[in-house]
Amino acid sequence: MPKLRELKEAVIAVFSPRFTTRFPAEPCEVPEKYRGKPEFDLDTCIGCGACVNVCPTEALTQSDAAEADPPVRKITLRYDTCIFCGNCTDNCTTETGIKLSNEWDLAGLDREAMTETHEFELQLCEKCGAIIGTRKHL
Repeated sequence: MPKLRELKEAVIAVFSPRFTTRFPAEPCEVPEKYRGKPEFDLDTCIGCGACVNVCPTEALTQSDAAEADPPVRKITLRYDTCIFCGNCTDNCTTETGIKLSNEWDLAGLDREAMTETHEFELQLCEKCGAIIGTRKHL
């Protein structure tokens, strides 16, 4: 008897409509508030590093090169390790320096292509050479 029940379910499944989308043949529509790829707004981002400090997966990293000419801070975003949690957006000092977009289809084979780096000029102390912050932050 169980075999007949399984056969009945299989026949019903064959003739019922599909539940999945036709991606990638047809694009999927995502909800308006969907948390997708984080994107920097370089006009408002000041390079303070607040987003780096709250990233749980270290998808955002920061490196300071005080000995470079001019001294720079590099903030790198790795999409291959980002979990789209939104902590970077919630803790942004300017509130608009980094935002989550609706872009979600980020699959690829080249990890280098999934990396985005931005540079900000650093301000150093004139007496001791210690890093004060980025020029945009001041």
